[in-house]
Amino acid sequence: MNKIIIATLLLFLSIGVNSQNVENYLETEKIIKFDNKNYELVWSTHPNEVYYKQEYLTKEQTLERFKSMVTIDFLNGEFKVKDLVNQKIQELENAKKTNPIINYSVLEKDGETIIDFLMSVSSKDGKKLLVVERNIYRYTNIETEETKGLLLFSVSERAYEGEIGEFFSELKKDKNSLIIKVGNIEIPKINPKK
Repeated sequence: MNKIIIATLLLFLSIGVNSQNVENYLETEKIIKFDNKNYELVWSTHPNEVYYKQEYLTKEQTLERFKSMVTIDFLNGEFKVKDLVNQKIQELENAKKTNPIINYSVLEKDGETIIDFLMSVSSKDGKKLLVVERNIYRYTNIETEETKGLLLFSVSERAYEGEIGEFFSELKKDKNSLIIKVGNIEIPKINPKK
């Protein structure tokens, strides 16, 4: 398994890059409906024959300062959910040593795995939280006549400095609804471009 590909797939935070011509490498619908909102394809990359990544935002958001994002990652080939989940857990465990905000839970059902995790970015002196991000990662294997690989459907929610207290308060009130929504959504159909 190519560790560079896996490391790219499992980046902590999304890379904010603007692109005028966004290529739909996975040939998904250009709009993904999630939680009664329309998320449009805004950024994509296909750096090698195995790895694909596409990011979706609602119209009023930007990659530089989004509140919620839908992402689809796809690894083309023989990849196991368990391997990638274990690698993500190890990454989170390592990060917890220096970042007490990080925590996670793992749910498994019907061969799929969901990881729900929190992470943060602090000021250089470590005294102030600048960004808190909650991610729900849903890992599933895809197998059709044309395509075989591992798909990661994820939803990220972010809060910035002045919003972080309210973000944690809302999370305490209703932690499960986002997990349920991600777990119940029909995985978008893909047809990766070669």
